[in-house]
Amino acid sequence: MPYKLIYFNVRGLGEVTRYMFKDNDIAHEEQLVEFADWPALKPTMLYGQLPVLDCGDGLVLAQSVAIIRHIARENGLYGSDNKEAALIDQLGDGELDVRKKYMALIYQNYEAGKEDYLKDLPNGLAQFEALLKSNNEGSGFFVGSKISWADYKMFDLLDNHLILSSPCLDAFPLLKAFHSRIAARPKLAAYRETEQFTTRNINGNGKQ
Repeated sequence: MPYKLIYFNVRGLGEVTRYMFKDNDIAHEEQLVEFADWPALKPTMLYGQLPVLDCGDGLVLAQSVAIIRHIARENGLYGSDNKEAALIDQLGDGELDVRKKYMALIYQNYEAGKEDYLKDLPNGLAQFEALLKSNNEGSGFFVGSKISWADYKMFDLLDNHLILSSPCLDAFPLLKAFHSRIAARPKLAAYRETEQFTTRNINGNGKQ
């Protein structure tokens, strides 16, 4: 049975899962939840949050990163060995640190905090630039020789920030080239041209 992603009709914390599905031809379906219906649905969900993934085999997972990692383990997107898996986990956790700051800006302090956030952003991006350079001089993926779940997460993070501030990667040529490479992957590029993708807000409050 295909996976079923249960989430709102926004990119948010569900878009990385969608990228993995689309880019790797992973059978899936979506149950889109209307914001108006969420108060009634929320008490039935573990942790009272979305996304949730119904794996079709009796396993229902909450927590976006747990969902991503499970899909990655089942579909060859977790590196080639345990060392690579550890490095992928490290990158994913580092990405999450920046994403939490981004979400705090979006949902708590967008108007007053955007300027200071963008001033501090290069400190985080510089670390990712260095990590990318450490693997094949930054010419491919962040870890190893094939794409992993953490590459999709990094792509999504960079994509969101390019919308927040279009010049934000100008000082980071490896990250900028990485973003362009992933965006050009044929199945992702085709998906990102669909009305389904282009009409979705990044975040539930419409700020981006």
